[in-house]
Amino acid sequence: MKRIFRWMVVLTIILWSVQSKSLTVVGTETHMVLDENVIGVQYLYIETYRDHFEISSTDAASCTTIASVDNVDAVHVYGSLQKEISGQWISIGSWSKKVNGTEAKITNTLMVGPGTYRYKSSIYLYRNGLLLEQDEKASNLISY
Repeated sequence: MKRIFRWMVVLTIILWSVQSKSLTVVGTETHMVLDENVIGVQYLYIETYRDHFEISSTDAASCTTIASVDNVDAVHVYGSLQKEISGQWISIGSWSKKVNGTEAKITNTLMVGPGTYRYKSSIYLYRNGLLLEQDEKASNLISY
């Protein structure tokens, strides 16, 4: 009887261990399966985080990041326009903005020449000076 009980305890621990590892946690992001073919990210504090990147026919690269968050004191947003040079991404312009509150927007326009570009942004959320959550994105490439 004791042997069966030990095996049941061991089996329970193994099953609990396997089950608890089925949800991947990175920082404060939780990657979760929304349906069979879609994987999304569930944030704790980020409500909206989106970028807009385009290059106009007049050689102007327009870069915008908008963030709306909940239950934080400050949002720090970074943006960087990058150009691919010899297989590496080189920043040709960067900017940032720190906002005390729950909404932040940065936008910048730079003149560009021929090449392949991307816009990369990141956001950092703070409460009482402590980092709570962060994320970053890189846009699709635009060859101009």
